[in-house]
Amino acid sequence: MATWKKVIVSGSAGEFTSVTSSVLTDNNLIIAGVGGAFENSGLTYDGTTLNLGSAKVEAAEFSGSFSGSFQGDGSGLTGVIATNPNSISQGTGIVPFSYNGLTAQTVAISGAAALSDDAITKWDSTDGKFVNSSLTDNGTIITGTTSLQLTGANSNLSGSFSGSFQGDGSQLTGIATTLDVSASNGSGISIDLKTQDLTITGTANEIETSAAGTTITIGLPNDVTISQDLTVSRNLTVFGTASFQNTTNLDVADRFILMASGSNAPGDGGIVIQQGTQGIGEAFGYDNAVTRWGVTGSFDGSQATFTPDAFMAAVVVGAGTDPNAAPARYIKEGNIFVGTDQSIYIYS
Repeated sequence: MATWKKVIVSGSAGEFTSVTSSVLTDNNLIIAGVGGAFENSGLTYDGTTLNLGSAKVEAAEFSGSFSGSFQGDGSGLTGVIATNPNSISQGTGIVPFSYNGLTAQTVAISGAAALSDDAITKWDSTDGKFVNSSLTDNGTIITGTTSLQLTGANSNLSGSFSGSFQGDGSQLTGIATTLDVSASNGSGISIDLKTQDLTITGTANEIETSAAGTTITIGLPNDVTISQDLTVSRNLTVFGTASFQNTTNLDVADRFILMASGSNAPGDGGIVIQQGTQGIGEAFGYDNAVTRWGVTGSFDGSQATFTPDAFMAAVVVGAGTDPNAAPARYIKEGNIFVGTDQSIYIYS
């Protein structure tokens, strides 16, 4: 008779009528070895005498009389005379020095300990020391917390600059007067911004353009014809009929696929992977007669019914510990029940 049978795994509680092991020896106390495996401890007990052999027993406290050698620091022993260790004398400390100019010495600049890396320093006459300025120099770029300003009749900057420009630009050189436009097919044009206009045109049945005021609008005509491949990197929504004449790989973003949507009664259904013969292949489907998913080989995809060679095992995560509380449709051979106490059962 098929019933739920408990599976014993690591961490589960089990009850056995007897346990034997070929690696254990009579009267040997058992310890947990590598990986939690049972093994002999080397300590024997025959019901009367505990034989420690060459083993060492360590505990927080023993009472009674003992013989033999003692190991440890003896911190808990009484009545034992100990020898005091030699005392350690304190050093002589730091000797101050005076500079006579004969030997190299290190002299700290006033305020140097408070200076930051890459900060440009300035003299603070009030405190009589060097302090950080708001400018930093990393060897390449000078930056500041506010804008940099140059004053004086002969002040000028040279090099490259970024940011906004103020002034009439009368002294600027190198201002572009030509607009170069490159197309994706490798062609290009050059527009003289002083004398020429840039014209943007569309392609019949593909792209149309229009201009009004200062706005150019580029869009699709009502009927679009793509003469080459079309790649859609986001969602494609079709409100009409979508026809696919040849599909190599199909990526579907929908989370659920409804199959047999035209049926009005329960039945079988599934997916067939063709294996060399047109319409024949490996099938993964649902067998309505036994309410189980399964697989079979050499299945004719034109058939309306499905008889599996093997069934898929289901795992029921129970709300309690009783496997008999599992839904009736899952009380089938090979299915697994996991209780809230982590116990595992298989129906067989």
